Amino acid sequence: MLSAMGTPSDSSIVHQWGRHRRRRRRPVPRLLWLGLAVALAAGLGAAIWLRAEKHPWKPPSGAPRFVSCTYGGYVDGWCSRLAVPEDPARPNGRTISLAITVLPATRRPAAGALFYLEGGPGGAATASAVRVNGLFAEVGRDRDVVMVDQRGTGGSSRLSCPDTRVAATDAAAVAAYVRGCFPHLRRDPRLYTTSVAADDLEAVRRALGYGRIDLYGGSYGATLAEAYLRRYPGSVRSAVLDGSSLPGVRIYERSARNAERALDAELARCAAAPACRHAFPDPRRQLAELLTRPPRRVTVQAGTFLLRPDDIAWTVASLSSTADGAALIPYTVDAAAHGDYLPLARAYAQTLGAALDPRARLAMFWEILCSEPWAVFDPAATARLGAGSYLEHAAVARARLFERACRSVPRGRVPAGSASDAPMRTPVLLLAGGADPLDPPANLAGWRRAFPDGRLVVVPGAGHGAIAYGCVPTLVAAFVARGGAAGLDTACARRAPLPHFLTG
Repeated sequence: MLSAMGTPSDSSIVHQWGRHRRRRRRPVPRLLWLGLAVALAAGLGAAIWLRAEKHPWKPPSGAPRFVSCTYGGYVDGWCSRLAVPEDPARPNGRTISLAITVLPATRRPAAGALFYLEGGPGGAATASAVRVNGLFAEVGRDRDVVMVDQRGTGGSSRLSCPDTRVAATDAAAVAAYVRGCFPHLRRDPRLYTTSVAADDLEAVRRALGYGRIDLYGGSYGATLAEAYLRRYPGSVRSAVLDGSSLPGVRIYERSARNAERALDAELARCAAAPACRHAFPDPRRQLAELLTRPPRRVTVQAGTFLLRPDDIAWTVASLSSTADGAALIPYTVDAAAHGDYLPLARAYAQTLGAALDPRARLAMFWEILCSEPWAVFDPAATARLGAGSYLEHAAVARARLFERACRSVPRGRVPAGSASDAPMRTPVLLLAGGADPLDPPANLAGWRRAFPDGRLVVVPGAGHGAIAYGCVPTLVAAFVARGGAAGLDTACARRAPLPHFLTG
């Protein structure tokens, strides 16, 4: 499958949504529905209403013009665009436009700003405004929360390939799709990489007049946060890296082994729960048996799907990325083992699907995954590191698909030393899910050398992206308020509640 490192969708684990922010629910004038249509067409994010009323925030002199905007009907912010050079090395050359949203701190004057960096590659930060408002409600009492759509995504000069249907697991079709796209792009795709996106963030920081900022990056957003931190260390006060790996770790070569470890942890939790153990005494054996069966065609509401062994393996891996999904694995596997493939097919349709992921239609997705040292797809290394795991065959097939498709992608701008783990003295909070199949704690081995002023917090049983679990949002807020981890009590993270396994 072409899924990469996306941040998990909103989880039922997240409670007290936006508790510390005021929710304004005033009726929207009819004439302003036109503003909604304009905003959506411009790609500024999900469910934005432009508003005439001003909020208590004023951009600095010389900053781009901002307009009041609302996400989801109650999250109030300020929206704008900033022109930056497409090629930072040519400041007088062609420009692109970045979409920016600021959620003002509820206390004025603000103590500073936290920049939220979206996962992906390919996610648009402003599209997560409602979720960000809830997760960073405590941070947002004292600091502005800033979201910038990364160049090539969302409202920031989106650079995409044609919207034609392509089978996600057909290596020849994907390679042909990529080969037919890149020669016809209207801008230089080589400039849509992580390091250049970091330059954009620095331009936004300067334009908005902030001093040293705080960063939060989840999944690929943590990769971008690390790149920004290394390029502009003097601009960062603290950083939260959630679901991350050290820069030198080739995460896709380890994907099968890490998925195996995550499944082991999740099934061990099932075995420790009497109801789950009684209902599903041997899900591992059932999964192994499922992966030997011939393909099964299944029809669900979302369509008809041919579930092959690799599709089943990727569905399990995808479910493993969140504790909510992991809680469905024993039931789903058991049902299929007894001939009922409907739960498995529904999970496949919801988490993966047969068609190319929308992010895989973005040029920046391919530039980053085909050019940067952490995103190497080596079939031989993938097979060697994942030998014996349930995802081995599927991960090797994905590596071959990317290896083939990447031949048609021009190498993006990646500075030398981008995989360096040289020590950085900035305070860093590393968040890791104990059952993360993508960026587990094992991918952070040696973090003390890279971040000598850092702190690693592992949430047992959590999947990819720990911010949504238990007390973690409060820990993040305390870390940001202090500007470091000194004296930070993280014991509550070890007691984060997890969903019960579905048993029937």
